[in-house]
Amino acid sequence: MNQKIRIEIWSDVVCPFCYLGIRKLERAMEVTGLTGYFEIQWHSFQLDPDFPAGITENTTAYLAERKGMAQSQIKQIYSQLTEQGRKYGIDFQLEKALSFNTLNAHRILQWSKTTGRSTELEEAFFKAYFTQGADLSKPENLIAVCKGLGFEHQEIQAALKDPQYSIQIEEDKYAASQLGIRGVPYFLIGEKSAVSGAQPDEVFENTLRNVFSQYQSPERINTTDSAGVCPTGGECN
Repeated sequence: MNQKIRIEIWSDVVCPFCYLGIRKLERAMEVTGLTGYFEIQWHSFQLDPDFPAGITENTTAYLAERKGMAQSQIKQIYSQLTEQGRKYGIDFQLEKALSFNTLNAHRILQWSKTTGRSTELEEAFFKAYFTQGADLSKPENLIAVCKGLGFEHQEIQAALKDPQYSIQIEEDKYAASQLGIRGVPYFLIGEKSAVSGAQPDEVFENTLRNVFSQYQSPERINTTDSAGVCPTGGECN
């Protein structure tokens, strides 16, 4: 194969299932021995695009006050996610999680496509948010994560101000609407099959094998049932 098969991922940096999903996908590529045959392209999807800019809230309080969730329900969700995360090397510290508008983070992620290191940066943002409790709406925190990967301060500042990256975010949102995506993570693999949510490992493994063997055949998009999805404007389930 001269050309790699594309895996397109719609994601938000505050979505725990997106963090789990990329780890599940990476494990599936290793298990199937197909890592070198696929390439990943990230797309922006804001779970709460109307969240007021410049405001940050504790996520536990946000879920309780704005979503009407009981503290016991929130603790149960946190416990389940923490247990799942350990299996994939993720240290979820969800009591530190914050809620904010993720637009700035998506601007940087759009810029990262020009560097060929989008997956590395996406996972660095996930770790900063879910383990360290970083407020990724603040430019100084985004810059700190990027500098930790060796990116230049000036490049990040320029990307935050460049209108083309905001346009690309809107293009990703439009593409998501055309595909009927209502929650993330969403994986479109080889333009043939889609996995919606952080599905069991075997779902990713079987989908990768099927697409690899049939990617040259014209087929409709097959989508898995949604599970482990963060829906727009709602709590992750």
